Amino acid sequence: MKKIFVIFVAILCLSVILIGKHHYDSNLANTNHRALAYQAEVDKKTGEINSIKKSIYNDIPGIVVWGDSLTQGAGGNGTTYPDVLHQLITKNIFDIPVINMGVGGENTQTIMARAGSQNFVTDSFTIPDDTSKVKINIKSSNGNQVAPLRQGDGGINPVTIDGVKGTISIEQDSVSSKNFAYNFQRLGTGISKEARDGTVVKIDSQSKFENYVPVVFMGQNGGYASPDDLIKQIHSILNLSKSNKKYLVLGLTSGNAVNRSELEKAMENEFGKKYLNLREFISKNGIKLAGLKPSSADKQAMSEGAVPPSLLSDQVHFKSYGYEIIGKAVYERMNKLGYFNGILKSAEKINALQ
Repeated sequence: MKKIFVIFVAILCLSVILIGKHHYDSNLANTNHRALAYQAEVDKKTGEINSIKKSIYNDIPGIVVWGDSLTQGAGGNGTTYPDVLHQLITKNIFDIPVINMGVGGENTQTIMARAGSQNFVTDSFTIPDDTSKVKINIKSSNGNQVAPLRQGDGGINPVTIDGVKGTISIEQDSVSSKNFAYNFQRLGTGISKEARDGTVVKIDSQSKFENYVPVVFMGQNGGYASPDDLIKQIHSILNLSKSNKKYLVLGLTSGNAVNRSELEKAMENEFGKKYLNLREFISKNGIKLAGLKPSSADKQAMSEGAVPPSLLSDQVHFKSYGYEIIGKAVYERMNKLGYFNGILKSAEKINALQ
């Protein structure tokens, strides 16, 4: 009897084990099935999101802003209007790159050459067979002197001269000094070459911006003969873009309503709503938008249609809240022009999928 009981208990335990294993296997299979189904759903959503992102960047792969020290952000203690613009677009629309191509001290001739609407050329010089630096003289293809490297290379490096790839650098006592010299340094050793007068300096990065939306803010340092000449130069940069005529032109912030009237009228007639008169906008709204109490000097400037000095770090450049005002104004105008409409709808689809 005892033996039969032991056998019965053993059979019972084995049955429990087998039943437990069956339930375990069944649960494991269900868990694996659910995990696979979940992963398939995640992969599907990821694929849909990536497809939507691709369509967004096909619409606007980025925004490129061309200019001088006002675009670079001189005086702003690290705040630049392109950075403010990028932050607002990322917060309210989508994370679209905003590329700051501002370099201090540049006139319109140099900015055009950097953008690619006219060429940089060199005088004759010998490219050495090693990677040592050699002095070169750079000018615009129309003969004007250029200064593409006063503060940073402005995105021109690397360059190619007579088939040799390298970098251009500047020797200068200070960023404001007019005494400077340029050097070319090839990236690797090779055969020595004689570059002739008028050899084009090919900027490798120019083509990457051809689908970007351009914002052009130039003219503070001269380089144009008349309002019509400046308009022609601006068009030369805008025409490089394939962004379906999406662009923005920013008006000069120096001067007042009287001495800027001819230029501003010409710009408004040419570009319409795609021209933002920054001088007028900041003169009327800047102090209020910055949350400041106007000084007597501010009131005098505003009465003349000039930028209030409380917003400036010097006679030309802005303090941080001045650049914040410009960044917000640029964002609001681009948004009003409908540049982000398609992206916003796509971003909403992405949010719904996440």
